[in-house]
Parts: sequence; C-alpha cells; structure tokens
Amino acid sequence: MRAALLIASSVLAALPAAAGFALPRGASVHSSTRPQLAAHLDGDAAPSEGRAGDATIANRREAIGQAYRTAAAVAASALLPSPSHADIEGVVTIPQSTAPPESTASNVDGKSVTVFKTKSGLQYIEIEEGSGPTPKYGNFVTIAYKAYIKLPNAQGQSFDLDEFDSDKGYLVKHGNGRTVPGLDEGLHTMKVGGKRRIIVPPKLGYVASGLGPIPVGPYGRWKLNRLIDRMVELKGGNVIFDVEMKGMMEDEADQGYYDDDSLSPDDFNTLRKNIEASQQAARAQMS
Repeated sequence: MRAALLIASSVLAALPAAAGFALPRGASVHSSTRPQLAAHLDGDAAPSEGRAGDATIANRREAIGQAYRTAAAVAASALLPSPSHADIEGVVTIPQSTAPPESTASNVDGKSVTVFKTKSGLQYIEIEEGSGPTPKYGNFVTIAYKAYIKLPNAQGQSFDLDEFDSDKGYLVKHGNGRTVPGLDEGLHTMKVGGKRRIIVPPKLGYVASGLGPIPVGPYGRWKLNRLIDRMVELKGGNVIFDVEMKGMMEDEADQGYYDDDSLSPDDFNTLRKNIEASQQAARAQMS
C-alpha cells in the first residue's frame, strides 16, 4: 500500500508541470498559489492571449485531468491483490500403466545387470532393493541423488556420463507435476532404503519449465542448459539419476487429490446418481 501511495504521489507531483506551471524545487501548491491555478483553470487569462490562450488553457485542463485519472488507476491497480495461481493441474501427470516392466540382461561398466523398461520408455537398474514402504502419490519423499546426462554416440565419438547436479537430501512431493516425469515414475516403485539408476528418455525429461530437480548454482544451471542443447543437436541422449530413497512421510494437509486409484465404472455411476438425486431434492425444495 505504501508503494501505491508513493506511485500516486509521484504522478500527482507532476501535475503543475503538466499544466504549464514550473514550481520551485521543494515547493507545493499552497493556498497562495491556488488562486493563480484556479484563475488559469477558470479561464481568467490575460485578454491578449485571445483564442490561443483559451486553447492552451483547455490543453492544460485535459493534461491535469488525464494525470489525475492515471494516478487513480495506478493506485487502484497497486492496491488490488494479485490473482492466485493454484497448482490444480498436472496432479499425477506421469504414466499410470500397471503392466509389469520388461526386463533384459545388459552389460554396464563391465558388470552384468538387469535393465527394466516400462511402457512409457523409462528404464531403470535396481542397484539395491529397499526394505521399507513404497511411496504413494501425495507423499513427501526424501532422496539423495546424482544427476547426469549421457549424450548419444555421434560420428564415432562416444560420450561419458556428464554430472550436472547432486543433492544428499532432496525433498519432493511425489506426483505433484513439478518433478521430471521420468524421475517421478521411477520413484513410484522404489522402496525406502533402495537404490536405483533411473534412465530417463528425452520425452520424460526436462520437457517444460519449472521441473526439478535443477542445480542451485548458476554454473550447474548453465551446464544443464548446455547439455540439453547438445541433446537437441544430436537428437538423442538420456537424463540419468542415481537415486537413494532415504525416507517417506504422508502429507497431513493432503485432501485426497493424489489418490493412486481411479473410480471404477460402478463407483462413478453411484456418484452420478447421488449428485442427480441431491440436485432434484434441491429443486423440489425451491419450488
């Protein structure tokens, strides 16, 4: 509110100059000055000015009126509250397939491992299976991770993993649409205490602004942007997260928007009938 008053005051302070009056610095329109200002606004100009003087007075009146209207609009807009941007979209935006992932044997760094691939194209390697619970959408999940980008081999040149970020205690609300979709999907089937390498294809990576995790420092963000640009140039590559799930807890403020299960057709019909019955009862009471 103070900022709005300061803005309006600065606009109003310019009124004498807009009307053609050059007041001394630090002076204000006191009672001794008001008759002169009123005389000009009322048209008591020198007779020698004639029609040109009348036109000038009209222009001054218009300038003062416009300045007042501008000041009022600026003050009103500054005092009005900003609209709230609720995060109601994108809740659980990651693939919901319940089909078991495909598994294939592969060689990674000279070691024989099993690579799992989901219907979305996400791949992961189970390094260590945890013994704790599996998170549900809406839970708070704490993870430790290292993030890399693996560029595709091009023109006989091979690329190693290029690390761009790491964190030992990253807290995320699982399924809120603010996390890299592939990482969110990979976390959904992990258990607390488990370790997993999650291999994210481009379509499930940093596909929109505002997705995390992203590096805290400017150099890490510059490096991430550069690597993503290289992925676009080479038309391939993967974002890779080495993740350890350290903890999980329920959000006490969650209102059920993140439920993992969808309504069955029978439940949906029951809900529809109940809504229609309540609407009919409300109409009957009004008639």
